[in-house]
Formats: sequence, structure tokens, C-alpha cells
Amino acid sequence: MAPGKGLPNPQVKQPLFSFGVITDVQHADIPDGRSFLGIPRYYRHSLEVLQRAVGKWNALRKLDFSMNFGDIVDGYCPKDKSLTTVRKVLDEFSKFDGPVYHIIGNHCLYNLPRSDLTGLFNIPSFHGTAYYEFSPSPEYRFVVLDAFDISAIGWPRDDPRTSAAVRFLQAKNPNVDKNSTAGLCGLGRRFVKFNGGIGREQLLWLDEILEDSDECCQKVIICCHLPLDPDAASFEALLWNYDEVMKVVHRHNCVKVCFSGHDHKGGYSIDSYGIHHRVFEAALECPPGSDAFGYVDVYRGRLSVHGTDRLASTEMGFQS
Repeated sequence: MAPGKGLPNPQVKQPLFSFGVITDVQHADIPDGRSFLGIPRYYRHSLEVLQRAVGKWNALRKLDFSMNFGDIVDGYCPKDKSLTTVRKVLDEFSKFDGPVYHIIGNHCLYNLPRSDLTGLFNIPSFHGTAYYEFSPSPEYRFVVLDAFDISAIGWPRDDPRTSAAVRFLQAKNPNVDKNSTAGLCGLGRRFVKFNGGIGREQLLWLDEILEDSDECCQKVIICCHLPLDPDAASFEALLWNYDEVMKVVHRHNCVKVCFSGHDHKGGYSIDSYGIHHRVFEAALECPPGSDAFGYVDVYRGRLSVHGTDRLASTEMGFQS
């Protein structure tokens, strides 16, 4: 008998922890529709995708938490039903046997004020901000960014962050409809109202967190509704100042992976610093009977994304 035959592979180790992932549920009790690109959207069926995701996560009996990468309700949801719809989706998330971490997306902000969303999502908030961090194990830290820190949606009209965003869009996007990319070229296509940016205070906070993670020899996973790398997403889906954010990130050695949603088709890249960027596919665009969710196994030197159906599986290795 060959040595080791029938015995467990010594190189296959148990993950340090595992967590569920889903994004862009964008549920609404309205007939199916299409995106501005003509891609079908299944507003009612997306809730069934979430229900199957939670059922699968619970059946695995090994997930430590799950993450929603934003947009649990659609902008076309009737505004008098926004709160009811958000609570309906959150009720499905609550059936997961563990903590759920939420990220605010632009469609969330079309429906409810930030102050309501941070409370409903149980996001630690300072003056309405929605960025935070947590450590599921001594070796890893999650940094959740608020992609609409500077935004023309979500903040009160008289808030300085709204004013800054309006001035920014006026300078960058000549269209009357600031959600239009008409005439915008290349990376300039990201300067639309449905995107947003990260302000100075959040950038300073990010730098401090990453400095601390370097000193603690922690590996960092950054989570953001908007993608942070042009090679992983459509230009019109990118964070306004993704380049500033990545300049901060690249000053440190701790960041290994950046996860995001928003660009419904999904995507994957490895940047010039070896950081993996994974954009998850949207639950909203799953035809009836199909799915887009998954879970991630986290090891010392790699992450394994196990996708279901339309959400692609991805192996990401890095220096530990």
C-alpha cells in the first residue's frame, strides 16, 4: 500500500474561519424590469435567492458570520414601502445562524436616510458614517468602507458632504442628468451620481487602521460596495477616488483582498501590488431558479471563494 494512501491529505487544513457572501439583492415587490443597459432584473425573485443563500449557509454549519455587500432594496421600490421592504429583507438575513455584517449601497440610500439605515443595519456610526472594522480572528481584520461618505445621495441637502459631492459632479460631469455617462471617457465614466467617494477623515482612519494592522501582523480584507480596481470592474462602477484609497492601501503590507459589489456582472483582478480584487455577482440578475451567493474559507495564506451558480468560485493565494 502506497504511503499515505487512504489518509487525509496533510496539506489540506481547516480554515481559520468561514463566512457567507451575497450582494445587490435589490428586492422590491414590483414586476421584473431591466437595467439601463437592458439587462433583466428580477426584483421579486431576488428575495428567494437570499432565502436559499441563508438556507445553504445554515446547512453548512461552519460559517462564523455572513456579509451583505450592499443594495438590499431597489431604487424603484415605492417609497411608501421602503421601510417595510428593508425590514422584510433584514428578516430573511436574521434567519442566518450567526452575525450578519451589512454595507450601505446607493440603492439603500435612495430609499431611506442614513440615520435609519445605520440603525437598521446595526452599523457602528459616528455622525451618520458607515465605516467600521472587526476582527474575526487574531490573524485577520476586516475593514468596511463607506463608499458614499462624499455623496449627492443619502446626506441631508444642507450637509457639507452633499455640497462637496454636488460641486465635484458639476466639475467632472457636464450632463444635466448626473447619472448619465454620455460624453464621459475611460476612467472618467465613474463620475456619476450613483457612485460616491471617501472623505479625508475616513482616509485618515483607514491609514491608522492599516498601520495598526501592520504592527499587529494582521492580514486585512477590505470590503466596500463600490469596486476599487479598474481591472476588476466597469469604469462606471468605480469609487470616485479609488486611486486615493489604493494609494493609502499600497503604503501598507497588510491588505490582501478587496471585496465589493455594485457591478452586477462581477469581476476579478490582481493589482500590481499583489492585492486581489473580487467583485461579487448580483443576486438581482438571477433568473428564477438560478442563484448568486457563496461563502469564503479563510486560511493563513489564501482565501477560497465557493460560489453557487452565477457567483464564480475564486482561489486567491498570497504571502502570509
